[in-house]
Order: sequence, then C-alpha cells, then structure tokens
Amino acid sequence: MRTKKSSNANMKFLFGGVFFFAMVILSVMLFTYYALRESWRKSPEREYFYTVSFSQEFSGLDYSVYLDDSLLYAGNPFDADTVLCVKRYFTEEPVNVAGIDTVIKVPHFTSSSSLFVVDGKTNVPTIINVYENNDIRLGIQGGKVVAEME
Repeated sequence: MRTKKSSNANMKFLFGGVFFFAMVILSVMLFTYYALRESWRKSPEREYFYTVSFSQEFSGLDYSVYLDDSLLYAGNPFDADTVLCVKRYFTEEPVNVAGIDTVIKVPHFTSSSSLFVVDGKTNVPTIINVYENNDIRLGIQGGKVVAEME
C-alpha cells in the first residue's frame, strides 16, 4: 500500500512539471512572436505605400504635388479623380567609414517626409507632414489646401 501512495505522488509531480514546462515554452513562443512582429512593423525595409487623393475642388486649378524633392504630379488643369500611389524605396550609396568601403541603404519617402502642394498661380506651397499615415486626402477650404490623413 505504501508504494501506491508514492507512485501517485510521483505522477502528480510529473504532470505538474510537464505542465510548468509547457507554460514556459508557450511563454517563450508568444514573446518571440510578438517581438518579431513588432520589429517587422518597424523595419525600414517593409514595403510602404502612400496614397494621395484629391477632392473635387481641385478640378480645373493649377497645382503641383511633391513628396520631399520628387515631383509626383503637375496638373494644369488639375484632374480631381487622380490618385497617386507612392512606394517607399531605398537606394544604395557607397561610403568610406574609417578606411573601410561599405554600402549603406538610404530610405526615401519615410515617416519624416513632407508633402508639398504648390499653387501654380501664386507659387505658395502648403507643407504637410505625412508621418506614418498611408492614406492622404487633400481638399481646399477657404482657399487653403487641407489634408485628411488615416
């Protein structure tokens, strides 16, 4: 009878140890998944698109649209049903760091980029910071360009 009680206690200890080990493995797997998912979201090599659309108030007006220093669209007259889709991209540039030649990737159209909408008549730009908003809807209110971002 004594052996039966000790076997029962050993089995409880074994199941408890297996359960604890399974919880540790599950915790490590969840931590790894969420850490890698977050690093992927913040990765500079992730494909990212900016979509710029225009309201009907732009029809027939003269405007130019730039993202950083790149001309995206120049309309005279401006076609309001135009939708611009711009992809974030990288260029490789050779540099010499401490006597070692290397190549670095330079990102273009990042979260620190600005959208410039230039009135063709007055040449007055409206500067809009794009941040991480990927859908930008431009409109005109009171003679000024305004942006709705998502």
